[in-house]
Amino acid sequence: MFIDECDLSPPDRGWNYEPSRAELLQKISAPLYTTDAEGWLTYYNDAAAELWGRHPVIGEERWCGSWRIYDTDGKLLAREQWPLAITFQQSRAVHGLQAVLEQPDGTRVPVMPHPTLLRDRSGIVVAGSNILLKITQPSALHSQISDPSNTELWV
Repeated sequence: MFIDECDLSPPDRGWNYEPSRAELLQKISAPLYTTDAEGWLTYYNDAAAELWGRHPVIGEERWCGSWRIYDTDGKLLAREQWPLAITFQQSRAVHGLQAVLEQPDGTRVPVMPHPTLLRDRSGIVVAGSNILLKITQPSALHSQISDPSNTELWV
C-alpha cells in the first residue's frame, strides 16, 4: 500500500509532537524538505542541503531549495513546473516524476522526487513535503522514462 497524503496532525495525547517531528526528520538519511501551504520552505534536513549544494534560507525559497531544476531532456523548468508546485496545482501526490537538480557550482544530480501534500484532519492542505531520491545509474533514468507504466506525469 502506498500513502499519497499524510496527516501529520499532533496526536490527541502522549507525545511532544513538534520537537519529536523535527528530530525524526533530521535523522532520516534521504534528502527531504517541507513547505507551508503556499509552498514556502519551512524545513530541510542535512541530506537535502548536501544534495542541493547549498543552505537556502527558510521562508525565502518556494517549492524547493535547489538552485535550478531541469527536466530529463535538459530543459530549465520554471518554478511553477517544479515537482512540488505541480503537486499543489493538482491537489494530489504526483508519482513517477524525474528531474535533474543543479547545484550552484554547476553540478547536476538526477533525482526522483516524491512530492506529497500534508492535510489537517478536515482535509485542508496545510503543508507539502518532498523526498528526493538520487538516481545513481543514468541508464535507470532513461529506462524508467520509456516505460509509461512507471509514471502518471512527467516534468
